[in-house]
Amino acid sequence: MTGGDTTGRTAVHRAKERAERLIGTLRRGLGHAGRDRDAMLSIVKSVFAAAVAWLIANNLLHAPSATFAPFTALLMVQATVSQSVDQSARYAAAMVAGVVLAGVLTPTLGAAMWTFAVLILVALVFGRWRKLGQQGPQVGVAALFAYSSFTQSPALSASYLQLASIAGLVLLGCALGVLTNLVIVPPMRYRSAEHGIGSLAHSLCDLLTDVSEGLHGGVPDRESAQAWQHRADQLPESVAQARATVEHAAETMRFNPRRLFMRDSTSFAGHRTILNALERAGEQLNSGLRGVHNAAATDHPQDRAHHRFIIGYAELLAAAAEAARNLGRLHSADDTPQLRELDDATSRAERAYRELAEQAGDETLDSPRQWPIYGALQTDAHRLVEEFIHARHSLSHLLEPDREEPQTAGSAAERSE
Repeated sequence: MTGGDTTGRTAVHRAKERAERLIGTLRRGLGHAGRDRDAMLSIVKSVFAAAVAWLIANNLLHAPSATFAPFTALLMVQATVSQSVDQSARYAAAMVAGVVLAGVLTPTLGAAMWTFAVLILVALVFGRWRKLGQQGPQVGVAALFAYSSFTQSPALSASYLQLASIAGLVLLGCALGVLTNLVIVPPMRYRSAEHGIGSLAHSLCDLLTDVSEGLHGGVPDRESAQAWQHRADQLPESVAQARATVEHAAETMRFNPRRLFMRDSTSFAGHRTILNALERAGEQLNSGLRGVHNAAATDHPQDRAHHRFIIGYAELLAAAAEAARNLGRLHSADDTPQLRELDDATSRAERAYRELAEQAGDETLDSPRQWPIYGALQTDAHRLVEEFIHARHSLSHLLEPDREEPQTAGSAAERSE
């Protein structure tokens, strides 16, 4: 086999792999929602917006700088409708500012090298205005094109007409970019927010369940406590990912006409309430696991009082795990079974805490010479339960405003402290 044959077969193999990847991307894009479909829709919308902008600017208006319209339209087809509106406003402001600067400084100072330098300097300084965001550099770009129109036009009136044409084409491109993104399948991420919260709730529930099952045998060994602590330390990263998913989903809903056809409410207040509750519950669990680790590391031998306390603590965590699971399943006002199950799980956690507090009140769990490990565990347990109580009440008001809240013994007094 010659070297040429080997090279040719390798090239064919690579081309085949690329074709298969492309076919796979197209199949996924056509088959279900996701990044591949978003990319395909973005390409289609960009082509449509640019083509319509060129048709209007060149064929209908016969503008001398017709490319400004399709160029701007391409830039304004963003990932979401709200991004299109926001970036269009900033881009239009930046471009118009550059044109105005050129229209004021060039006739006043004359077309000269130092005038060009002053114009670009002023444009770049103005482009640093934070309100323009990432579109700030476009002030200098617009000023440069506008200055060239002054140097190439034979008359001052023709120069001003050219500047007005550029500004108008920019506004036309912005309008077409936003309109295209608004009309042609505007992107939404409502379900991805539910998935992000569900994933976080699942992680918290799994950890609570594993800790609860591990504590049913009493004070754990150090390795188990360290393993649980390591998993709890990773929860903040999961919270950050879920929060980014929710906020991105909320952004896709702004100015999005598809929300009018959704049966459920598109408010993300409930999502944020659940996310905040899961975040704070994770923080309280992390603090409690530090206490469990301290209990496992203590040199004092375990006695029956410690054993009973840890088992009671395990029962509380089991109820908290069920509450976390049901929080992750709550998506709309139609999820009343999950809300009732959240009520039940939270009530179980409250009862478990009361039993734990009564037991701790009858025992001397911490030695006067050691850090109050079990007292800290009781405090963390109280705070963990309170997070789920607060979440339950907040969600009840959001999902069922007219719903009568069940009164649980001690919870109102504890929240008023």
